[in-house]
Order: sequence, then C-alpha cells, then structure tokens
Amino acid sequence: MSDFKSPLFVSQNGRAVYDRIVESVSRYGMDKLLSGGVLIGLSGGADSVFLLHFLCEYLGKDKLLCVHINHMIRGDEADSDEEFSRSLCKEMDVEFLSFKIDVPKLSASTDCGIEECARNIRYSKFKEIIEGRRDITSIAVAHNSTDNAETVILNMLRGAGTRGASGIPPVRDNICRPLIGISKAEIVELLELAKVKFVTDSTNLSTEYRRNYVRLEILPSLKRLSPDPDAMIGRLSENLRSDDDFITGEAERFLRENEPTASALRQLHNAVFIRVLALMVGRLGSISSSCAKDIRALLPSDNFSYSLGGDMRFVCELGLCRVVRGNSTDIEYSISLNGEITHIPEINSVVIERITSIDNSSLNVYKKSIQANLRSAIISGELVVRPKRDGDTVYYGGITHKLKKLFNDRKIPPSLRTRIPVVCDDRGVVWVPGFGVRDDSPSDPHDHYIAICSQTDEPHDSFITGRDFK
Repeated sequence: MSDFKSPLFVSQNGRAVYDRIVESVSRYGMDKLLSGGVLIGLSGGADSVFLLHFLCEYLGKDKLLCVHINHMIRGDEADSDEEFSRSLCKEMDVEFLSFKIDVPKLSASTDCGIEECARNIRYSKFKEIIEGRRDITSIAVAHNSTDNAETVILNMLRGAGTRGASGIPPVRDNICRPLIGISKAEIVELLELAKVKFVTDSTNLSTEYRRNYVRLEILPSLKRLSPDPDAMIGRLSENLRSDDDFITGEAERFLRENEPTASALRQLHNAVFIRVLALMVGRLGSISSSCAKDIRALLPSDNFSYSLGGDMRFVCELGLCRVVRGNSTDIEYSISLNGEITHIPEINSVVIERITSIDNSSLNVYKKSIQANLRSAIISGELVVRPKRDGDTVYYGGITHKLKKLFNDRKIPPSLRTRIPVVCDDRGVVWVPGFGVRDDSPSDPHDHYIAICSQTDEPHDSFITGRDFK
C-alpha cells in the first residue's frame, strides 16, 4: 500500500482510513454506482477536498467531474472558494465546472430557507449535468459521520421517527456518500498532516446556526459520556435504518397484496400504517405523523376526504382509499333528453326513454341500470339531465327535500356527488336516482318511463345512485 499518489494515505493512519472508506463503499454497494463515472460536489472545504483525493486514488482522475456551486451568499469569500476549487482541480488534472447561482434572491422569491434552497439548487444542478452526459452516472457528496451525528440529533429534537433518526443514508438513488463512516476530526487531521490545503467557510464558526451549535457545543460535550459519540450515533443510525427498511418492506408487501381499504388499513400496526400512507403519497409529496394520526381517526368512516396540504387529498370512498391531486372532482354537463337514447359521456352512461315500460331485454346489455316511472302530469317542458347544483330540492312523500341533506344522510362522498345524474324540467328536479320521484301534481293516466344505464359498475367511471349508499 505504498504506491498512493495522494499524500493523505501514505501514513499508516492514512492507509487505515482509506481501507475503512473502501469497506464502506463495498458494504453499501457504492462500488457499482461509482464505477460508471462520478460527479463530485466540490465546495473547497475539508470534506470535499478529502473526497476528491480518495476518489482519485480509488477510481482514477479520468472518471471524475468536479462541480462547484457558488451560492453567492458570502460575497468575496464565496468567489475565493470557487477560485480555490478551480485551481485545485487544475493542479490535480480533474475536469471542473462551476456555476454562480443567486440563492438569497431565489430563497426570497420562493419563501424557502436559504440553506434548503441552496441544497435544492445543488442537487438540481447535479442532476441536470448528469442527464446531459454519458460518462457520469452517479453523484458523490462528502457527508461524514460527524454530519450524520448532527443530523440525528437535530431530527431527534424535532420528534422524528425511525427514518429521521436514522440520519443520512449512505446511498440514496444515485447519490453516494463514501465518507459516511469517518469523522470530521479524522479528515482534518489527515489533511493537516499531509499539508493538503482546503478552505473554511467562516459561517461554520458561528453558533447562531443550529447545526453549528450541535457541532461546536453539543457533540464535544457528549465526549464526557462516550469517547466517540460520532461512531455510537452512527451505530444507532445503522440499527434504525435496518428497522425502517424492514417496516417499509412490510408496507410495500401490504400494498402489493391488498387494496388500501379503510377496513384493511385499520388492522395495520401504526408503524406499518404510517409507511403505507407515505408510499401512497409517493412522489406527490410527504406525510407528517400528525396527518397520519388524523387519517387513522377517520378510518371508521368509509367515506371522507382529508387535505394533505397544497392540492393533495387523502380520499376514502365506499371504503376504498387513495391519494389524489387536485381540489376539484366536479363534473359539469347539461344534456337535453330529446330522443329515445341519450349519451352522457361525462359519466360513461346513457339515458333510455320510453312511453311504455322498459323491459329487461333492453337493460341486460348494461352492467348497471336504474329505472323510474315519471307520470306525464309532473313533467313541465323539456327534460334535462345534469349534476346536482347548490340549492336543489325535490318534492316527494309530502315533503320538500334538499338534495344536499339527502346526500349527507346517505353519507355520499362529496367527490362522488356530481356522478349522481339529476333529471330536471322547467320547474326543477323531477327525479334523483335512488331517491323519490317528484309527486307534486295530480294523477295522470299517461306515464313516461326513463332508465339511466352504464356499461361499467365502477363508481369512479359511471353514474352512481342513492341506493349505492344505503
């Protein structure tokens, strides 16, 4: 092991650290990702400089691309860091790209914190670069065990679950963290011993930032309780990550083998339940423990809608649960019934009209149908089919019924109500399928038969009736 090109790994301690990094790379499957060419996020700080030296030894400089993002947060100091990174890559003969992005301006315009905005910008730019190249397939960033310990402590203090308390993942998608098993102190010690230069962000010395306070005040104090708190918290991370992987696997298995009905979700252990919800939300967003608690409390009802924030909702209808995007599921149409068969494409249905009773042979071609006898005396003018509208009422059984109350009493989900066709004439509502026919006129010997039919019985594809919710 005496043929190292970097002075960092010439000493006995340096070789031991190198071997530990290689072991982590292999254990977490980073070796396969790194073999396709690597984009290194190079800030010029101790961690990223160390990472560059390691990957030059491990892969060779021809497989590397260093990218520096100048966030324009620290003025001249940020410009100096960019120039240092450029010079370092020139000296080491490694390809280098740099970008200036006004993070403070973007942060103010998007109402996103500066630190979060900078992180989003970095990874977005890294992804954009990789997508435009064939020789780079992965991203390497320089998070170490001290960064992980800080993250675990901060997440614990905000009440995170096992996923948050498991810290920084060694690998996520195509992002690798080869240094996750060594500490910041080890990195700086080897850099200083080998006289390898790096830059120091002046803001890292201020305890006004929460992460800096943990690094400068909390972690050193923990050494009174443990000689190596970074390593012990790293062990905790590893254990929690293993537990979380198992529980997430159970959630994935549940969704593979079951429909997410309210009844099935109620039977789940809460740990699995929360992860099932997270998987249902998927890439649409995330779900908090408080949202999960609220949804669990609603599950005894087979029909409800719960806002997840933004334009996402968790919807349970007829006991089947799903996550939807968009605030409106309304369907709008108004179709005159001027022929024997009228198509209503909005609810994948047809209306059949007859002067004589509609026999079963006419209805057997449909998977779902409902028929009513509308006496001619009650019809005034043209018949129209449309969805319910605010203020709709229908008179039958000697009482004027508000459609809203009829639907509420049957516990019909709001998102399905526009799939109930309402038959109207010039005076208002004549018939709502599954409820009564208007009977506010004297008897008449002439009848008018009407049936609404669908070729599907799926509630989200066809019309529904009040009978579906008895």
